[in-house]
Amino acid sequence: MLFKNVKLGTPKGIEEADILVEEGKVVKISKEISTIGKSTLDSSEFLVIPGAIDGHTHFNSRFLGAKEVIPTADDYLSGSEVALSGGITTYLNFIEGDSTQMKEEVELASSTSKADFGFHLIVRGSTKKEDIEKAFSMNIRSFKIFMAYKNMMSSDSEIISIAEEVKRLGGVLAVHAENGDIIEYLKQRFNGKDALFHAMSRPPEVEEEAVNRFSVISYFTNVKSYVVHISSPNSLKIIDEWSRKGGKIKAETCPHYLVFDESMYKRNDGFRFIMSPPLRSKEARLELIRSLNKVYSVGSDYAGYLSKYKDSPSSYSEVPNGVASTEFLVPTIYSLAFRGFIDLSQAVKITSTNPAELYGLERKGLEEGKDADLVFLKREKYKVKQWHGRMDHSIYEGVEYDAKVYRTYLRGELVYEEGEIKGSKGTQSPRI
Repeated sequence: MLFKNVKLGTPKGIEEADILVEEGKVVKISKEISTIGKSTLDSSEFLVIPGAIDGHTHFNSRFLGAKEVIPTADDYLSGSEVALSGGITTYLNFIEGDSTQMKEEVELASSTSKADFGFHLIVRGSTKKEDIEKAFSMNIRSFKIFMAYKNMMSSDSEIISIAEEVKRLGGVLAVHAENGDIIEYLKQRFNGKDALFHAMSRPPEVEEEAVNRFSVISYFTNVKSYVVHISSPNSLKIIDEWSRKGGKIKAETCPHYLVFDESMYKRNDGFRFIMSPPLRSKEARLELIRSLNKVYSVGSDYAGYLSKYKDSPSSYSEVPNGVASTEFLVPTIYSLAFRGFIDLSQAVKITSTNPAELYGLERKGLEEGKDADLVFLKREKYKVKQWHGRMDHSIYEGVEYDAKVYRTYLRGELVYEEGEIKGSKGTQSPRI
């Protein structure tokens, strides 16, 4: 297939070129490629961008509530369809467990996912080094530790030990950075039903303290690392300072922190906006947008739960944490670019180029010889009225965007077009 008259979004800006795709690979990117003997498609009305990489999903996952174990709405099948409809061609899902459980997850995704995929392994102080080594042998190169949640959080000494092992193997260490002990203290103070109490029990300071503490550990262990779901612009400043000192640390944020603020918790459906870290003030949201040049990647942090699990709890602390942002990652970032808040080149970097580098996805990125993962966008105003997947609600309903995904190609195959998912089969992406 020859895509003609392409306005191509790149890490350097917009380039005009033709793209030749053969056997799932980008064979040539050049102006005026000959059409002789080739199927052609005029692409002049679209902005064509590299397939986005969502490095933060929790498909096929469980929330361990006080009363019951609550499943996420989407598994690898429906979650991958959500991804493709939003211009995401590769996602990396968080899993945990020993080698047997890891193998089961890999096999399940391999048999059902329609998008390409990879994995991160959740680790804690009790994780054995041989499990980390086994993960490496299964093409899992990134690991996540928690500084919050009583049943998951690791001590500083445990984090140091894990960081040394991940560095030895050449992997990447991610962190959920919130001070868990302070959160538990504040939850006793804010003990009630109000959804706003969730934000009050997890103020930005508990994130910023943990971000700084992890940055120190990352700096002195010299491990390649990143902090997931940054909600505070001050956290970005801390990471930027340690990076300038020579630390190998990066920052990820999420679409919901760029679209919503803590006033959502005052709505009748405020419990649906509960995620951790929580939404921040309007001023913090706007500052986060202005600070996107300090962000290395954007992940959806998908953890969508049906409304029956989110609505009408006896306490905010019983609500499963998480929202479904996957389908709206690309529209959020490229709408900000079209509105002039960030350069289009930065949008390409934080949704595709940088995640490919961070996670060692050697086949990804819109370059000659790599997978032909293409997304066709239009600059078009619309309000969200429907969504894909198994969620029975969306916090994005009614949000106005300027960037709409019209087509998605995975390794040269048309897998999504104007609301319809086409047939496709994802594979586990090789990592270096």
